Amino acid sequence: MSRFEGKVAVVTGGASGIGAATLRRLVSEGAKVVCADIDEEKGKELVADLTSGGAVATFAQCDVSELAQVEAAVATAVERYGRLDIMHNNAAWSGGGWVANIEPDDWERSIRIMLTGVFYGCRAAIPAMLQRGGGAIVNTASIEAFGGEMLASPYVAAKAGVVSFTRNVAIEYGRMGIRANSICPGIVDTPMFDTMARFAPRSRQEMAELNSLGRLIQPEEIAASVAFLCSEDASAITGTALVVDGGITASLNLSGHGPFEGQQPFE
Repeated sequence: MSRFEGKVAVVTGGASGIGAATLRRLVSEGAKVVCADIDEEKGKELVADLTSGGAVATFAQCDVSELAQVEAAVATAVERYGRLDIMHNNAAWSGGGWVANIEPDDWERSIRIMLTGVFYGCRAAIPAMLQRGGGAIVNTASIEAFGGEMLASPYVAAKAGVVSFTRNVAIEYGRMGIRANSICPGIVDTPMFDTMARFAPRSRQEMAELNSLGRLIQPEEIAASVAFLCSEDASAITGTALVVDGGITASLNLSGHGPFEGQQPFE
């Protein structure tokens, strides 16, 4: 496919996980990309890998908690490739713990990276998109935007904010040609999941079994959904929060029944 031939994208948190998978997906469909990440080593490694395969890509070191650095990443895209069509605000970091024990600095850093950083990304991208008549913004939220999670209040608060903020971007700029959506992943097999899993009472397999699909979601599956939202295939979709969670939110499982594993239990 070449849905993004001639298009230019910036992805924050692009060096690994969902961000890296999204960059790979976008270049596979013809986009020129900027990998924006605070991790220079991993970011440059990814860009080298992409360009060795014939993609057009560059790295911009970017701490999304600093507006000037986000603006510089967008400027890199415009200066090198002449435009900006896609902005995927994806960078994440979160502290956690019991609410009464969370250090204020950890709270502030979590909100600044995962919510304020999304605002910075939109603030920087919108003027560049308006110059060419529009574009597509996708902000990474989470299914935890819709429900609580023990010991994760900074993450939950930030992601809920992302969903609501994204709606406002959509209603303010839709008539100017900019679509804005949030994507809400479930349990995705990323480095961030590996960090969380070290402290979770459930095993990796037990967490996989929470999904109706019975497995963890892969970053490439989230990337495919991001690409869809950025494409003309989603030309009428804006202001939505797309849940991509393997079915984890489809069932409350109040009865405690386990998976039926393809059997017909009520013959």
